[in-house]
Amino acid sequence: MLYMLRQFLLSVSVAILCMRGYADSPTAVGLENMAKTLRGDVRLIAMGDSYCAPYFARVPLAGLRVWPIENISAICSGAPMSSHMFICSAQCNPVALIQSTDKFGYTVERSSPATYFTLPLRGLQEIYTSKTFDDEGSDQLFEFGMNSSGFNLLSNGVHGRFAELGDDLAFRFLYRCPTDRAFQVEQIKLLDYGEEVGIMQLQDGARPLWHLGEDATAGSRLAVPAHINAAAGDYPARNNIDGYLKMRLEQIESLVGSNQYFEPAGCVYYHRDAGGNREEGLYYGHVADDSWSYSGFGCNTEGIDTHDKRYSLEQFTHWLDVTTLDRNQPTVFLWYLAPENLDYDDAKENMTSMIDQADSAATLVGLQTVHHLIVISHLFDMPQFNSKEELQLVTHQQNAAYDLASLRPNVAAASIFEATNHVMFTGTTAIPWLVEHGFDTFEFGTNSIDLVELSNGDLLDTLNIHPKNPEAGAFFSAILGDIIREAGCPADVIPNGKIDVQDLLLVIGNWGGQGEGDINEDGNVGILDILHVIDGWGECWPVQAPFNTSYFK
Repeated sequence: MLYMLRQFLLSVSVAILCMRGYADSPTAVGLENMAKTLRGDVRLIAMGDSYCAPYFARVPLAGLRVWPIENISAICSGAPMSSHMFICSAQCNPVALIQSTDKFGYTVERSSPATYFTLPLRGLQEIYTSKTFDDEGSDQLFEFGMNSSGFNLLSNGVHGRFAELGDDLAFRFLYRCPTDRAFQVEQIKLLDYGEEVGIMQLQDGARPLWHLGEDATAGSRLAVPAHINAAAGDYPARNNIDGYLKMRLEQIESLVGSNQYFEPAGCVYYHRDAGGNREEGLYYGHVADDSWSYSGFGCNTEGIDTHDKRYSLEQFTHWLDVTTLDRNQPTVFLWYLAPENLDYDDAKENMTSMIDQADSAATLVGLQTVHHLIVISHLFDMPQFNSKEELQLVTHQQNAAYDLASLRPNVAAASIFEATNHVMFTGTTAIPWLVEHGFDTFEFGTNSIDLVELSNGDLLDTLNIHPKNPEAGAFFSAILGDIIREAGCPADVIPNGKIDVQDLLLVIGNWGGQGEGDINEDGNVGILDILHVIDGWGECWPVQAPFNTSYFK
């Protein structure tokens, strides 16, 4: 009965989409250029709640494993103690980890009256160098590096390792300056694994800011209090021992009793070419946290208590400024939040505010090209609602995203919910869909997985909210990737990642007919379809199993 209800609602929602002008692509709107964009020179910023946390069991980061990205050239990270990508481990104590899982939440400067820093950087850390501060008999305070699990998961994905021994990488250090600059630790030594590469002057040696009219590529400035800053210089990260890219932060002399704050907020690792310039390719980063809601994004309001994660345009602008490597590099904001208890109008209003605030920050920083991709997630369990109400809520937000994408030229929308036919992957009832769509042979990189046998249809966690594990994250990310491929490569009618003579011959072979070869879906295979093949000729978005089978033709 539940299956029949969902199928009925699916047919109704598709009919509604058709009436609203979405008949051509019920799984996406405005994605025609995204496949080409993501495989070129682009900065991708995942924006969202816990659905965007930096784990390979989450869809955005899993994309680095399963999407056919030719070159991952840079990665921006926060300063978490745990992650599937980069981590920041402490070698001193006490250390405060500023995130929702801490009982003090987003409180910073904890030895002073309560101050809240609400930009969703997962894992901002803080030390206060009072007499009780313990350097544990070592100068080393923190170490950034790639997590071993993340290293292994990325290594067996489509792209492979982020960096090889001998690659020329640079490291940019990010930190929050205290509300009173005088309480900022003045200088910190930076080591590439064990080799000293520089002394960072954190009070007066911050990176200049584009949005303040400064030349960010030259000189230095005073650190801006209460905001994310970057050290003025980027430092070599070449000692790629075992692939983990370890960068150490050390005190130059004992900080015990100096009564100052040091707040590591993250880093950027990026590949450089022979001329010392950043390499072109995909630059991945995220603004996300363990807890969130639509109301936090786009509100231009700072948080006022321990677990209020609203943030201001000014806070976001500072972060966007100091993490930007090249203002000419196109930027895609990937909005990926769990659908909430919102009707169509409220969802559209929230999405509009999110996009407007990000666009405002991008304009202030001087970014030249900005796109947005709103993703509607898989169906998940909302305990307070029955299945019909769940479907209605997600459909409201899907329609809001689709309408926004149809109205604004720099906005696109994609729906995993729609592409998976509203199935909730929570057990054996999901097996027929997985089998029907060939996921008993799921391949990416060096992985070949019988997802049906591995999961028994259960791809969500114990709360039936998040993807259950990296394999589940890869599955949902692969679905999103294929939505992008299908929208961006319609002329790849023989889905092999290339638009070539085989596609041309198929169109010619079905000339005057309907169905296969009807690329523009006007009901007739003809000259317009030939023109689509010619226009898209060449490499597109490579296709792996099961998307290269008859299930997806």
